Amino acid sequence: MRRLVVHTLAMVVVVGAWVHPTCGETARDLTAEAESLVLADERSAVSLEKAIALYTRAAQLEPDKAAIQVKLAEAALQLGDASSDGLTWYEAGERAAERALALDEASAHAHFLLAANRGHVAKRRSIIETRPSIVADLEQHLARALTLDPRHARALHMMGILLRDTPVLVRFYLKGKRSDVERYLVAAVEADQSFPQARLDLADLYRGTGRPAAARAQAQAVLEMAPPLRGRLWRERYRPAAEAILRRLAAE
Repeated sequence: MRRLVVHTLAMVVVVGAWVHPTCGETARDLTAEAESLVLADERSAVSLEKAIALYTRAAQLEPDKAAIQVKLAEAALQLGDASSDGLTWYEAGERAAERALALDEASAHAHFLLAANRGHVAKRRSIIETRPSIVADLEQHLARALTLDPRHARALHMMGILLRDTPVLVRFYLKGKRSDVERYLVAAVEADQSFPQARLDLADLYRGTGRPAAARAQAQAVLEMAPPLRGRLWRERYRPAAEAILRRLAAE
């Protein structure tokens, strides 16, 4: 029953209706409660939905505060990754990031979140619904994020993956080159030494280009990381992926 209530509340938020704040609530209190849910190691889709509802109520109280919209876009991105209904949440994150940039165009993280959520939306829509030039739009927002914050690790990583994975038929929309992928992934790791996914992607690149020692070093670094804030994700996703890379390298 509790899950149904929370999910219904969150879906009201997604379709654009406001959830009226309770008398006496403050944006600071609502944001603090939401952050405690987002940062929890054992968080769930239900807790992320509740966090989004709390951020939305905070945004109603302070509609001109870009930082709340940024937090909402981040929570929606995380819920999209964790939910079976990812498209709905990525679309909500995209809208929140757009609102954040309307309030503060100089927010590097908002540009990244718009690119990240929009990229996931594009992946989940049909070819007919997605314009090929979307890759240029993503690249533009990532480039703007990196102009504002050259050491934004997640933007560096996403730029590398965008240049790596964009299909040949639409690559002409991009300004960057596939040869730039390594530079971006290395920069992402340098910007955040505890960024497991960047290290794993860099390890795969090194392995694919005949540099097993460098690949092994990146995978080993993931295993040797102190468990991050969200240790469950590291235990269930990143550590097994690093171990798999090391097994493949040992077998080659």
